[in-house]
Amino acid sequence: MQEFKNFITILKTKLNAESASELGWVFFGQGLSVTLGFIIIKIISKMGPGEYGVYALILTIAAFLWLIFGSFQQGFLRFYYHYENLGSGNVFVKLMYRFLKISVLGFILISIIISVISQNFNITYSVYFIFTAGLFVIFSKLSEFFNSILNLIRKRKQNSLLQAMERLLMIIALLIFYYTNNLKLFYVLASFSGITLFLAFLKLITFRKYLPKETIAGETKIKILHSEMIQTVFVYITPFLIWAIAGWLQMNGEKWIINDILSVKEVGIYAIMMSLVNAFVVIPNNIITEFSMPIIFKQYADMNNSENMQIGHTYIKINMALILGITFFATILTFIWGKEIITLISSGDYLLYWYLLPVLVLGTGMFYIGQAQTLLGLALSLPKKYLATKAGKSAFDPLA
Repeated sequence: MQEFKNFITILKTKLNAESASELGWVFFGQGLSVTLGFIIIKIISKMGPGEYGVYALILTIAAFLWLIFGSFQQGFLRFYYHYENLGSGNVFVKLMYRFLKISVLGFILISIIISVISQNFNITYSVYFIFTAGLFVIFSKLSEFFNSILNLIRKRKQNSLLQAMERLLMIIALLIFYYTNNLKLFYVLASFSGITLFLAFLKLITFRKYLPKETIAGETKIKILHSEMIQTVFVYITPFLIWAIAGWLQMNGEKWIINDILSVKEVGIYAIMMSLVNAFVVIPNNIITEFSMPIIFKQYADMNNSENMQIGHTYIKINMALILGITFFATILTFIWGKEIITLISSGDYLLYWYLLPVLVLGTGMFYIGQAQTLLGLALSLPKKYLATKAGKSAFDPLA
């Protein structure tokens, strides 16, 4: 109990040190994002469980793409302040730009190839639909990448406003389609692709305004530094690629299993319930993690400062306590009012398996409690320490 009181004292100290308006923007932005997200789901779900199921399967492909973007993002978040302290932050950012450019162009090329090749198989969707879905997947992940980057440099007001703008534009597009009787998945994906690309550019422009000043001169020196950075980041993110594949199977593979065993309609019903799990567990976890992660990593920037590292360890424990509380609160809430909540964000067509909602909430919450514990190894730059644990879990869990 005394240790927990010490956690709260340290948390209050940190909160007092942060700008009140900045924290307000964090919670306002995330709250608005969740609200607008439910409006988007409400409108899209009007296409019916079948079409919504197809949309959900496309989102699983977007999650798979995050294997690349997300892993690199972890490396960038971890070493940004490290290289900024060394006076080479700008060089590190240029490396990030190079990665994004190569990745986006490469994935667009892959989307074109898949779209053309798919026509040789028994697929009901046109080449234009598949290519548009590919663009939606790529641009949405690019936009999400910059959400974390803006959060890293503490530009939370700008980040919140840009995310809200993105969702508002999506809602406007959906309403136009709905009231003109054109609410079709192809139009939804096409409009979302353009909107997410537009917002990705705005986020990029915003980020560039706050770049660290260039302090490293000389082309040869920059090339040597780039090689060192690539090696450092690659070694760090390699375990993330391994975890990400297992994590994708665990968090998204079940939709494809449901589609194969049952039908795409059941995928749509399941996806609606998982959107609530996302709102009640995943998003609060992301708020806590995104707010604390830069602070924690900054405490571990100097491995010789044991006092700062101890404070960082305390923040990790606070993370775990908060996520645990959120998990149990959300489980009780969905157990009592699960049916009403599902109807509120969609319709009665999605109530067939509503009683599974609290189980999904609890299971996801426990997963993120485990994820919070890995922050210690990540802060210590020892992600490989978790490989044995992940491999052992995979041996007993066919979806892990």
